[in-house]
Amino acid sequence: MQALALKTVQIPAISVNLVATWARRFQTRAALAKLDNAALDDIGVSYRQAFKEANKPFWL
Repeated sequence: MQALALKTVQIPAISVNLVATWARRFQTRAALAKLDNAALDDIGVSYRQAFKEANKPFWL
């Protein structure tokens, strides 16, 4: 009987800082998506700019 060889999966190392950056982007973009037009005006961001930023994937 022949022994089965286990295949290893290589997972790229991801730093804690990178994960923290991704989490921060996700949270801030979610908060940006909740702002109304008056709040967007206060921070000098158009609805279109906010929509575009809020809909980016967290890794970009």
